[in-house]
Amino acid sequence: MGDLKKLKLAAKGFKVLYVEDNKALRENAAKLLNKFFDHVDTAEDGKIGFDLYKKHQYQIVLTDIKMPNMDGMELAQHIKDMDFDTKVIVMSAFDDREFLYSSIELGVFRYLKKPVNINEFTDVLDSCVTEIKKEQDAQIFTTNLHSIFNYQSSMIMMLNGTEPVVTNQILLDFFGVQDLSEFVKKYNDLGSCLLEHDGFLYNTNEKNWFDILRVNEQKLYHVKIKSKDDEFKHFMLKFQNIPDKEGYGVLSLDDITELNLLKLFDESQSNSDDAQQDTQALFRLLEVIKNNAGKVQLHNYYKGLSIMHDAVIVDLKKDTVVVKTNFLQEKAVQFEKKTIMTSEALPYEVACSEVVKIGFESQKIEFKKVHFVTTSPVQRQTVRIVPEESTKVSLFLGENRYQGETSIEDVSLDSVKLKIESLPPGLNEGEEVIIDMVFDVDKTPSILNTQAVMFRKQENKNSFSIVFMFKFAPGQKSILVKYITKRQMNIIKEFKGMQNG
Repeated sequence: MGDLKKLKLAAKGFKVLYVEDNKALRENAAKLLNKFFDHVDTAEDGKIGFDLYKKHQYQIVLTDIKMPNMDGMELAQHIKDMDFDTKVIVMSAFDDREFLYSSIELGVFRYLKKPVNINEFTDVLDSCVTEIKKEQDAQIFTTNLHSIFNYQSSMIMMLNGTEPVVTNQILLDFFGVQDLSEFVKKYNDLGSCLLEHDGFLYNTNEKNWFDILRVNEQKLYHVKIKSKDDEFKHFMLKFQNIPDKEGYGVLSLDDITELNLLKLFDESQSNSDDAQQDTQALFRLLEVIKNNAGKVQLHNYYKGLSIMHDAVIVDLKKDTVVVKTNFLQEKAVQFEKKTIMTSEALPYEVACSEVVKIGFESQKIEFKKVHFVTTSPVQRQTVRIVPEESTKVSLFLGENRYQGETSIEDVSLDSVKLKIESLPPGLNEGEEVIIDMVFDVDKTPSILNTQAVMFRKQENKNSFSIVFMFKFAPGQKSILVKYITKRQMNIIKEFKGMQNG
């Protein structure tokens, strides 16, 4: 019964024609066929059967041989002339070799001798449906392969869900198998071949590799796979669903082992100066992303407001990178005079520290001084905004008010960064202070006087930037929540107004 259920599931959407001049056989066969197929028609002779075929273009035709008006062999000939891929199954009570040889020449799928028992009948139908599915898979693969991937050297596999259905010879050679069935028997699916590595795609107890791919179509992923010769190879993996073919997708694996990029993803080197300063390796990786038409994301900040849009790499030179993005991101880059680039394919964030040129008509930006960074504003857990210049702030150390010039660089729900002209004596990390701020909320001054702890300091050319962590009393945080929410809305309006300038 399990095989019959499998046949019914596989035969979904198939159309079948049964041609038989014996009414009783015809009606009994139709009852059986209707258990498996959505669309079943019958005809009492070859002529009526061919008229129906021309109208409905069945995938499977079952026909008796000896019938009035047009016999089964003539019907098979007409059908094969119209569409050779149609599967024709002929049945006869006569064990005639002439009919057998003729059916072979016509390309008939099976020749069955009557009476046909149910087991034999369903086995043939199952084989027929399986053969059609394989041919459809191969046709989908051929039709879509070249439009999805540009590199003949890629290992390519088409999937139905996680099940491999077609692959190219390069992939088979890499794994040392003769055909797809041997690959499936040995590995089950590609996910079992993906090896654990920092920053790479592989199966874990929490996440299945294909679940990640399915919801992140066309993103680039790094994977590590062992070859038939027990060599560890580094690949860039890309997956794309096939349009109008639900459940089907094609993935490619580009071998980038020779670029020697694995060290960039090793957690042990995540804070290494060598990894951060390896500009040559970075540009090799950006070249791979560019060649695979992979997207990157540009991150900028306008007065603390996060501006992030997709971009594509359009050109790489010796020490510069050219990206194409939208107008709003260009305005954000113009304001900050730099950007942070991120991507699933990059082991770290990339700082593009100097703008060479912004082309608003071409929507292209050229950057130089491009390098890896291990920390950046992108990693912030809270929103940090720049308040209005009119915002007032005072700093108290014990009973004494700091008399130097003081201003707020940015503020979040957790902390504030103050700019002061000189470092007060006795102000060290962990020191408690009082900070008094006056915000403008709905044109009404709102005072926030709270304790805070010095967290870190940074010495600038003519000033110091000091971060203080708030220690709010009950009810104080709500004042800051209201202000930051309002300030964000005003900054958004202000930034959108830049589209006209």
